[in-house]
Amino acid sequence: MIYTKRSGEFITLMNTVHMGTNYAWIAFETLIIPTQIEISANSNTLSVGIIAAIGISIGVLVSLISGTVSDHFSFLWGRRGPYILFGSAFASISIILDLLIQNSFIGILMGYILVQTGTNVSSGAYQPLFRDLIKEDQRGFATGINGVFTLLGNAFGLGVSGYLISIRFYDLSFIVMAGVLSVTAVVTTLTIKHDDLPQIFIKHGTRSRGQPIIESLRIDRKFASLVIASFTFFLGLSGLSFFEMYYFKFVLLAQNPTYLVTISGIFVLLFSAAGTAIFGILSDKIGRLKILFFSSLISSIGMVMIPLYLNLIYFIFLGTIIGLGYGIFFSVSKALASDMSPIDRAGKYMAIYNISVGGSAAASPFLFGLILNYYGHNYITGFTVMFETAALFYIVSIFLLIPLRRPKTKDYIVPSVD
Repeated sequence: MIYTKRSGEFITLMNTVHMGTNYAWIAFETLIIPTQIEISANSNTLSVGIIAAIGISIGVLVSLISGTVSDHFSFLWGRRGPYILFGSAFASISIILDLLIQNSFIGILMGYILVQTGTNVSSGAYQPLFRDLIKEDQRGFATGINGVFTLLGNAFGLGVSGYLISIRFYDLSFIVMAGVLSVTAVVTTLTIKHDDLPQIFIKHGTRSRGQPIIESLRIDRKFASLVIASFTFFLGLSGLSFFEMYYFKFVLLAQNPTYLVTISGIFVLLFSAAGTAIFGILSDKIGRLKILFFSSLISSIGMVMIPLYLNLIYFIFLGTIIGLGYGIFFSVSKALASDMSPIDRAGKYMAIYNISVGGSAAASPFLFGLILNYYGHNYITGFTVMFETAALFYIVSIFLLIPLRRPKTKDYIVPSVD
């Protein structure tokens, strides 16, 4: 396939939708679900973990289906854009609907499932755009910008939603969230519309419309190693945001934990955004794996040290180190996954890679919820075990990345297109 060199403006606008989806995700994970659970009859950390695990698991499945289906079937004007737009529209409607059904555990769960469904229809179709439209030597830059928009979405989700909730404009926080998601989806869809043409790849006469859409999940072993390593890394971080409010409230004994979650989260995300942009671009120059090893190492060091200093300033400082590592790994692993995806199955491959992000986001809060629930009111011990477990996952991810190396050639192995 012949690629066109993309302008910075095109790459920036193409990534805009990720600000909207991550605005919604972080607001629900960090502020809305814990708040809804706290005022319900099921106020405990395990309830948060259960809702997160079920909602995100369904979202991961939807993302996999959306990515794979968009490989094969276009509708209306394009291959990926219609899925992005209609998925985001469904999610925006679901956000407003959540206000009406949030008065019970089942209502909270159903609202979150609907939001996850819509956003992951969009996300599943979006991920293969890095392979569809971006040259390999621009993918680090493109995924770096993607990481910046992801983290900007997190920052605005924490900042704006946190502020509106803190001044008791709870309903307005949902309306703003739905509006941001809708606008960013429109911007991305219009940006790619000229290049996102309806098409179906047919390779050597072996593919046709008659083939089953949901193909075997068999993928190249090297790509599978990347997915497992990424899953393990994100497993150490994805669930922490669900319990950050509890850490401030019960360990640091903060009087206004919602405010501190907002302030510390924005501060950490700024460093994450810097890491994802700078190291995403750098990975185009020096290779992806070296940078992934570095990000896992610094994240593990930061996580191990958190329980040693029960102080807000130290927490923010160490959180910036972990956030930097997360931002680096997020953008560079996505660039590497795009490099390794066969062009005619980029939707399926990138959707499977997305399992490492979404799957860990489902498993992590459930695992950490079990740990904290086991230790009950012994919050300091519970959070210490949780942080040490997360650090272990980062170390394990380093060893899982090693099989991707191939001495004296490229620093990753591209799977064959079978």
